[in-house]
Amino acid sequence: MNLKKYIEKSSSAKMYKLLSSPYSYFVLELLTMLWRPGKFEKSSKSFYNNVLRLLRQAYLVDKPVIWTNVYTPSELIWSMGGVPFMPEVAAAVVANMSWGTGFLKAAEGAWYSADLCGFHRCALGMAVNRVLPRPDAIIATSHLCDGAVKFLEMSSRMFNCPYYLIHIPYNDDQQSRSWLAGELSLLAKELNYLLPSRPRNISLVAGHVNAAREQMVAVNELRKNNPAPWLGDESLNRIVISFNMLGTPEAVKYYSLLRKDLSERINKGRPAVPLQKKRLLWLHFKPYYPNPLLRKIEQDLGNVIAFEEVSAVTWGKLSPEDWWGSVAAKILSNPFWGSGEKRVELILKLVSEYGCDGVIHFSHWGCRQSTGMVSILREALNSKGIPFLNLEGDCIDSRNFMEGQSMTRVESFLEMLN
Repeated sequence: MNLKKYIEKSSSAKMYKLLSSPYSYFVLELLTMLWRPGKFEKSSKSFYNNVLRLLRQAYLVDKPVIWTNVYTPSELIWSMGGVPFMPEVAAAVVANMSWGTGFLKAAEGAWYSADLCGFHRCALGMAVNRVLPRPDAIIATSHLCDGAVKFLEMSSRMFNCPYYLIHIPYNDDQQSRSWLAGELSLLAKELNYLLPSRPRNISLVAGHVNAAREQMVAVNELRKNNPAPWLGDESLNRIVISFNMLGTPEAVKYYSLLRKDLSERINKGRPAVPLQKKRLLWLHFKPYYPNPLLRKIEQDLGNVIAFEEVSAVTWGKLSPEDWWGSVAAKILSNPFWGSGEKRVELILKLVSEYGCDGVIHFSHWGCRQSTGMVSILREALNSKGIPFLNLEGDCIDSRNFMEGQSMTRVESFLEMLN
């Protein structure tokens, strides 16, 4: 019996104990070491090893565990000797394992509104049941998501730990970068008792980030190949590495192996989908619970998601000499933050570079940050003659996924492209 089925047949208390034990992830790490991946799949083994190692480190609590929201640079925490943990990513993981609904119901049973973003509701359910690793401190950034800021503040009270909120300037200019660099430096001084920032560690982490970035850029170049060498569905599953692991040597190894896998697929003529009808650009995230949506688009109907906007490398190299300034520049380069024109500009660039025939935006329920841009995106893409589909759904809560309606709309859109 595999671990997933074993946990599903266990009592809730036993399931929670297994999920929150570092030894569960240690055993799984050992098992993955025995796995012999097939051709062009060495990066898959590295991916699972990295995720399991991160979870083991977080639950082992031999280093300070710092909760953050998505897009707070994980290298900040690694450079200070902590372990970054993103509850929103944990929500995607449990949803992928079909366990999300139980935690969503737990949050709703504790009077958290069903109108909240599923990422935060699911994470709240996990926090209520004490499944998440206990944080030593929580750091939130104000950009992208108000829900995360409130959720993390509530969590700091739940776990009685310090909470720090970094306010991110709206504009990306030199004045904003300098101000934000100062705020990050002050935060490091405030946290020095728990997370000491040492120049040598900063230099090591910056080197790992830059090495991983080089491999990420090379991977993105390979994905411009036609036919596409990689499924968008698979890429969206592995986005956790860029969120949580940048700043570690493991991330460098993973992206190096991925680059090698994709190069070999191209050289050996092994595309992601044998006959690729249309190339698509995917905007925002995807539904992470088991569902047929992306498989239908790519494997069943013979199209391919050539690229996703969340995989774009929009930031430059980090500087150990100007650590806070370069991290500030990375934060402010995020296309989801700032004026809508910045995101539109990136999307049009990606459509051109990846030869995309159409664009699909997945509007996650409760995500005002992304769905608020839909009309602007539609207008900008239509003006360039680029077909656009806005697909409403939920990334975490399978109860909000209307399979029949979604499939009909996707099939109609693809028929129109063909």
